[in-house]
Amino acid sequence: MKRKGFTLIEMLVVIGIIATLMGVTIASVSKFLKSAEKARCQELVSNAATALTALFQKEGAWPRALISNNNSEQGLDRKAALPLAKGGYMTLTVSSSGTELSGFDRFGIVSPWALAVVKSRGTSASESTPVPGGGTIRDHVLRYAVDLNGDGVIPGVQVGSDTIDIRATAAVWCCGKDGKIEAYATGLKKDDVYSWTIGQTREVQK
Repeated sequence: MKRKGFTLIEMLVVIGIIATLMGVTIASVSKFLKSAEKARCQELVSNAATALTALFQKEGAWPRALISNNNSEQGLDRKAALPLAKGGYMTLTVSSSGTELSGFDRFGIVSPWALAVVKSRGTSASESTPVPGGGTIRDHVLRYAVDLNGDGVIPGVQVGSDTIDIRATAAVWCCGKDGKIEAYATGLKKDDVYSWTIGQTREVQK
C-alpha cells in the first residue's frame, strides 16, 4: 500500500496555525507580565502612602525631612524616606549610623523596574543609571505629597503638568515603566500609578 505524505500546502497551513497560536500566546503572556509589573508598583505606592499616614498618626507631626521635600521632584528619596525606615513603617535598610538608607534602598523608594536595575548592577548603580523601558533610577523615585494643615485635603499637588487637590493624609505616585510622570489626566489612561482614586480628587486645574 502506498503511503501518502503531507503536501506542501498542508505543511504551510499547519505552520501558519502554529505561528498564529504562538503569536496569541506571546501577546497574552506579555499582557499578563505587564499587568503583574503594574500591580507590584501599585502595591508599593499604596504601602508607601499607608506608611506615611501611619507615621503621622503615631508621631502627631510630619518629620522635617518630609516637609522640606513635600511634593517636590525629589520625592521619596534617601532623605525623605529615612523617617519611614527608622520608624519601621516600611522595610527599608538603614546604615549602622542610622543617618541614611543603604543596600538596595540607598536611592530611596523606587519603582520595581528601577529596583531590579539596582539589584543587578549592585554598587555600580547610580541615580543616572538608565532603567530599561525609559528614564533613570532618579526618575523612578516615588513622588509624594502630605496634608500639612490637617484639614484632610492636600492642595495643589503637581502631578506632571496638572495640578490637583487630593482628599487624603498622604498621596504617593510613580511613573510607569517608561520613566515619565505624565499629566494626571493622561497618566490615568497610561501606566502611571497612584495611591488615590479619582473620587478623592478635585477638578484638575488647567
